[in-house]
Amino acid sequence: MQLTVYTWLVILLVAASFLLKGDRKQNKVFIIVAFILLFAVMGLRNVKAIGNDSSGTNGSYPIIYRRAGNYGWGALISNAVDRYNIGFMLFSKLVFEITGGDYQAFITIVSLIVMLVYSRFILKYSPSPIQSILCFLGLLYYLLLFDALKQALAMATLLLSFDAIVEKKPIKFIILTLLAAFIHFPALIFIPAYWIAQIRIGQRYIAVLAVLLFLTYVFRDRLLNLMLSAYGSDSSASMQGIRFLRNKALIMIAVVAFAVFVRPPAPKDTLYNALLMFAGIAIMFQTFCGYNNIFERLADYYFHTSIVFIPLIFEKGGKSESRIDTARNERIISYATLLICVVAIWRFLSYVNNAGAFNPYRFVWQ
Repeated sequence: MQLTVYTWLVILLVAASFLLKGDRKQNKVFIIVAFILLFAVMGLRNVKAIGNDSSGTNGSYPIIYRRAGNYGWGALISNAVDRYNIGFMLFSKLVFEITGGDYQAFITIVSLIVMLVYSRFILKYSPSPIQSILCFLGLLYYLLLFDALKQALAMATLLLSFDAIVEKKPIKFIILTLLAAFIHFPALIFIPAYWIAQIRIGQRYIAVLAVLLFLTYVFRDRLLNLMLSAYGSDSSASMQGIRFLRNKALIMIAVVAFAVFVRPPAPKDTLYNALLMFAGIAIMFQTFCGYNNIFERLADYYFHTSIVFIPLIFEKGGKSESRIDTARNERIISYATLLICVVAIWRFLSYVNNAGAFNPYRFVWQ
């Protein structure tokens, strides 16, 4: 069997997890190793060969990059070029000036920033970095960051805002969320997250979800048109794509149902509760993916934190108590952990090995 770059990536990550598992210090070493491997594949890819929007000379991001570089600073702001995502345009202009318009360098810089933030988030909040990394791959967020450069930077910024949620600093949260929206306007959908995270599972939370679901349904056309202005194109999915998006919704529902069964939310379980809340909001948006797959992108702003949420379900010594006896709970957690890791690896490798935009892989020097 021919081993692709992606297969080697998984093999090396899993091997590193066996060699470097244990205490906090070893987790830190594992995250450094994982960061190097993930960054190398993402940041050193040949931009003319790998990816959809970000590849070649006629992809949308090369055009945006050249467009930003060709404008002066004043003109870029005063002419309101891509006014919904002006932060990304200014960032592109800055990198253009520093690198002399080298698009390959731009991709490398974006990849470096994004992977540093995700690695920090996993190291700080995940009880199992290897599970988080495999979820990062299996939920396809790693591949999303290959193409969706505006969303990649915005999602990374929102991960920084998560600190403000945990530390209960609303001003810091609002500033970072507005910065993310400055980079990619749809990130504004994350503004309610700070207050949603404070809610506990119960009638009040169900009521909030019901109201949001109703408002999204009623104003779906206006919301869609507003988001399409930020994306710059219609992102309607094919029937095959819609099936994929609906299957993703089923995965989300299964994760949340399993989480509530194995580790019910507890009053003092702040981090776990917040991530559980976000998963519920993500499911709500994902239910509209058949209407237009932009709703999947909105869901991703909440669900990408599941790379930490899923490992927290299996955390030993957590603040929540399972509804089932200890011995049976241990068996469920052991088997479920193994199953999730296997499914994550299978899903990631199946997708990349069948996607023309990612396979065959080419490094920058190839």
